[in-house]
Amino acid sequence: MLLSLVDSLRCPAGHEESSLVLSVEAWSDQRVAEGLLGCPICHARYPIHRGAVDFSGGAYFVRRDGSNTPVDLTRLAAQLSLTEPGGIILLAGVYAAVADQLVELAGVTGVLVDALPSPSPGAVNLELADRIPLAGRALKGAAVDEVRATEAFLREIARCVRPLGRIVAPARSTPPIGCRLIARDADEWVGEVEDVSSPLTLRRANTFRSGENS
Repeated sequence: MLLSLVDSLRCPAGHEESSLVLSVEAWSDQRVAEGLLGCPICHARYPIHRGAVDFSGGAYFVRRDGSNTPVDLTRLAAQLSLTEPGGIILLAGVYAAVADQLVELAGVTGVLVDALPSPSPGAVNLELADRIPLAGRALKGAAVDEVRATEAFLREIARCVRPLGRIVAPARSTPPIGCRLIARDADEWVGEVEDVSSPLTLRRANTFRSGENS
């Protein structure tokens, strides 16, 4: 796991967002090979083994090899609008098969879900259930395949992707609330997370008329 990712990770339990405390047992360069992440609120522990972080809580998950389902790297980079380096991209299932190339091409950090371990120095495997253990707006974009394109998981994706960030998902799934559809074909849709600013609170100003007592 990348040390640079720790600040973006959050406890996936159902309480307010909480940063995690890292305990390192073995590491090399900027990667943690063995260790533990702990939540200071609920005291949950999430082990790091061989660089992957287990947030699954014992839930069943399957690592999928996407090599039999080719992903067009250039097309995916364009769909996610990766025109500038930096940021975190989540890739689930078959999309994770091109993580190494995408990390190198776009200069991003790859968070891989349901994927085989990646040797890329810029990619991290997370094992998780339905809730994504990332802070709100931590992601630059995300691409999820059929298995993860559920209403609940896409809603989580929309929570984690920053405003104007892109989401790529199967055509048969429905874009979550807060995600504006910008393209769709027979295989996929591409959505953009809406930039919704907090409303301003308007207050009535006090006025004084000439000649009136204050």
